[in-house]
Amino acid sequence: MHVRDKRAPSGRGTLRSGPRERALRALAELPELYHHCESLLVRFPPAFAQRVAGGGSAGLFLDERVTDARRDIVALLASWSGLVADERGVTRPGRRDVTELSRFLAVHADWLLAHQVGSCFAEELLAVAATAREVSRSGPSRDIELGRCVERGCDNTMTAIRGADGTSSSVEVRCAAGHVWQACQWLQLARQLRGRSGVPA
Repeated sequence: MHVRDKRAPSGRGTLRSGPRERALRALAELPELYHHCESLLVRFPPAFAQRVAGGGSAGLFLDERVTDARRDIVALLASWSGLVADERGVTRPGRRDVTELSRFLAVHADWLLAHQVGSCFAEELLAVAATAREVSRSGPSRDIELGRCVERGCDNTMTAIRGADGTSSSVEVRCAAGHVWQACQWLQLARQLRGRSGVPA
């Protein structure tokens, strides 16, 4: 990440209009990329469609590329928001929420891009957005059986299912009894499955 400099920006800096506009587009796109990646947290390589020895299911695995991309988006926005808040004497967003952080930086984008580290800001935005964009293009894969439902008293099998449109963003995890886990609940579900199998969470 960048090295903070307490000096105020002088002029518009050396960032040209092309890179500047691309950086602003990337900043506006980050919340959408972040939330889209949420639905890709579960990794579905073809091997997971196979039954493992002993008849058990392969279980639920989280794609590290996706978790890394989401983490990097938050870290980038929070770090640059901190610089703006410190140097401009304004209040930073109260939460590490991607949408709030992105809006905050959009308000101060002209000032920040004119700063002497504005080119670093632009480069980091473009790099993080490019990585998230690449991750979000993960192709569709088959439905995966994840094992017995984690809900108390339910013996149905949980399955990761793609919606009718076949896109990654339409994936949900459900069982035949109607228990459903949305993308924002998959991290906790993964911990429950690992705990049940004796693997440390």
